[in-house]
Amino acid sequence: MAEIVWRNYLRTKTRNPRFLWKMVISILTIGVVVGLAVDASVPAWINTDEVKEEEATDTPKPTPEKERWNQLGELADNGQWQELFYAIPELASVRWHHWGTTALAVLTAACWMSFLLQAIQIRGPADYRWWGALLGLALGVVSIWPTIFFIFWQERVWGLVESAELAAGIRDNVLGVGLREELSKFICFLPLLPLVVWKRDELAALLLAGAVGLGFAMEENIGYVGASAGTQTIGRLLMPAPFHMAMTGLIGLAAYRACVWPRQCGPVFIAIFGVVAMAHGFYDAFILVEVLAEYSIVTSLIFILLMYQFFRELRALQRTMPNSPVSLTANFLFCISTVAAATFIYLSAAIGSKMAGDVMVLGIVAESVMVYLFLREMPETMVTV
Repeated sequence: MAEIVWRNYLRTKTRNPRFLWKMVISILTIGVVVGLAVDASVPAWINTDEVKEEEATDTPKPTPEKERWNQLGELADNGQWQELFYAIPELASVRWHHWGTTALAVLTAACWMSFLLQAIQIRGPADYRWWGALLGLALGVVSIWPTIFFIFWQERVWGLVESAELAAGIRDNVLGVGLREELSKFICFLPLLPLVVWKRDELAALLLAGAVGLGFAMEENIGYVGASAGTQTIGRLLMPAPFHMAMTGLIGLAAYRACVWPRQCGPVFIAIFGVVAMAHGFYDAFILVEVLAEYSIVTSLIFILLMYQFFRELRALQRTMPNSPVSLTANFLFCISTVAAATFIYLSAAIGSKMAGDVMVLGIVAESVMVYLFLREMPETMVTV
């Protein structure tokens, strides 16, 4: 009896807009207060001025990760591609030694995974969707392996390198970053594709592929701060998880449809893969290419458009709402606000609360629009404009 009362209480409360906004404001307030307290009591361990000076020099301070990266570069220069491929996991594991970014990345992935597991509508303990999502997350982490290999291969074979110049920078980010990351994630989704095609499960295709993107984002978040000590990339800690979840999810859904209806949807899959890879590349280009950096608001627009399309597909595939005491909307808002609060606390400790607020502004704005789109598009619609 008590359990029934408690479930009914949760079912009512978590579908009450007033309660949900109180929850969000409370979590964010706690995050700000704790972040300010941490800033006041702990000296910042990342000096961004020193980082900028180091990045401007030709002889940056050696770190275990940079030394390992240089060793891989030597293998690539010598054409030892097989040795390079098998040496990559050791480099990737070094990033996980940064406990702060690792904890934040794992928390972020756990929050979004909680949302994904509810959205995928698991029907019971024997349902393949729950272990498929966890496997997808693990495959996403593994996808950093081919990604790093493609970095060295494209540099030596295609001549793609980071550049502040407009044409070279766009070429590197679109044909380099966008193409190789989306290709690597898609390759790692392929083991799950036959399963969802056999099950004729479009919702699983979207969200299992999304889990692969989520795993990749977890690894990428660790690299953002762990590798560069964070300059302009620090402010992006809020965005990779939903961004990669949406991009890989849309590609995975298109691949599923191409397998089930090859004649009608095969060309559509190629088009969607190309558009997503290009959007991903321009997202990075408007941050990293100096000529485009002043128009970095475009990155937020790309993020918003991809999230909008992801939510539209998700809504169409959720024919019935999950039978859960806690609403999907409450889960989503809790995840968003918890990640934002945790990110502010971490950055307040790392670079100070003032700079943490400054670098998070664009991410907060983009995620606010994402929240609006979710509340507008999902079946538990709470806004109508």
